[in-house]
Amino acid sequence: MVAIVAATGELHAQYSGDALRFSQSQSGANARFKAIGAQTGIGGDLSSIGANPAGLGLFTRSEFSFTPEFNSYNSEAEYLGQLTSGKKDQMSLGHAAVVWHSKVSKPKGAKLDEGWISFNFGLGYNRTKAYTDNILFTGTNPTNSIADYYSQLATVNYGAPSTLPAGTLERMAYDNYLIAYDSANGDYFPETDVNNVQTKNDIRSGSQSEFNFAFGANYSNQFYIGASIGISNINYTSAANYKERGFNVTENNDYDLSYRQSQITKGSGVNAKLGVIYRPIPAIRIGAAIESPTWYTIDDTYSEVLDTKYGKNRVDSQFLNQEEYYDFSYKLRTPLKFSGGMGIFFNKQGFISADIDYLDYSGISFSSADNNPGDVILDNNRAVLNNYKSAINYRIGTEYKIEKFMLRAGYGIQGSPYKNLDKERFKTTVYSGGLGYRFNSYYVDMAYQNMVYNSDIKPYTLNPGVTPAALIKNNRNNIFLTVGKRF
Repeated sequence: MVAIVAATGELHAQYSGDALRFSQSQSGANARFKAIGAQTGIGGDLSSIGANPAGLGLFTRSEFSFTPEFNSYNSEAEYLGQLTSGKKDQMSLGHAAVVWHSKVSKPKGAKLDEGWISFNFGLGYNRTKAYTDNILFTGTNPTNSIADYYSQLATVNYGAPSTLPAGTLERMAYDNYLIAYDSANGDYFPETDVNNVQTKNDIRSGSQSEFNFAFGANYSNQFYIGASIGISNINYTSAANYKERGFNVTENNDYDLSYRQSQITKGSGVNAKLGVIYRPIPAIRIGAAIESPTWYTIDDTYSEVLDTKYGKNRVDSQFLNQEEYYDFSYKLRTPLKFSGGMGIFFNKQGFISADIDYLDYSGISFSSADNNPGDVILDNNRAVLNNYKSAINYRIGTEYKIEKFMLRAGYGIQGSPYKNLDKERFKTTVYSGGLGYRFNSYYVDMAYQNMVYNSDIKPYTLNPGVTPAALIKNNRNNIFLTVGKRF
């Protein structure tokens, strides 16, 4: 398996990129706290089930709600001086939860607001991350071709053409007349010219979700504690197609190649959360929570195929290959997460809240599913230590009540996890706002959230050489609608 993964190239072998993707999930929330953002020190909301479970201790009635969401993803890519945009939309269930309030029975004559007052239990579903992406970029490369990448792979991994195994990317490139062998020097070289048109489209889908079983308790209306167990799931798919059109110098003909990759990743894991909220005076709440790593077991299926056609106005010849599949299973441990927050209340008119999270992404760890620490596991653990670092997330939010209506707003920054890249460029910025309405025992909340973050994508990697990179500005616009009832 190790040799197969190495032969498929850097993009497939680097599971560390997937590990980071799966470690950057957010606490699930209903529309109220999607609009506010900061909730660690507030509590009294069903969102507490997936964030700080101590917040369940503030419930004085049972409650249920569900939250559908609409996600719109837009990307703007700059590649080789050309701008291209991509778009994809999706609807899903973002949050659903219920809490059961259980008041502690006290002896006759005992003070009702002292000692243990209530023990509340919650059950919730949270969609913690969406993978709905449509990344598209194109441009004319005056420096190199993906055939340079194929020739480097063949030179590093194999000898003469007779040693190229069937089904490998190197063999496909050689059989497609994209690379040739120089027997005098013992290496491969690209047959393609420069100034070729390169296009890549990567369509991604799926999500991360979590089921939480939570408990919260109220002590003297001043101290609240809570704990939860979370069952997490990963469902991620990617279908990418890299196309290149140009001139083949050796074959003296125009070529049109298509390199298609697909990935299907599924996994499940477990984590735990422990939280507290302290209310020194009625106007102030201080909260803290710790979230354990999530221990995942992940199954990954990757496939690739390379086809090439020759001829400008018609097909003179074409070379088609059979798609090759590679399966790999591994265990993943995500980072530990620490959260703290404070809420300042203004009588019954509203509040201002602020949160801070600390995560150390260098603590991501791979292990083998079969207890065999192969080279792939060791290489990716090394990549984590070399590329990732700790990060701090900040959030601030507010809610203001006007009779039965609530106005909400929030702002947040997720720190960059990258050690050697511009931390300002690779941070994530979140803007949010929303409305709420309460009537009798029912409520309706709506929120809008805008998330902006940057990423880089390299269609292939040259060493040495000028590797082309697409600079992607990602923009997610999300709308959440919560309907709930107290009972």
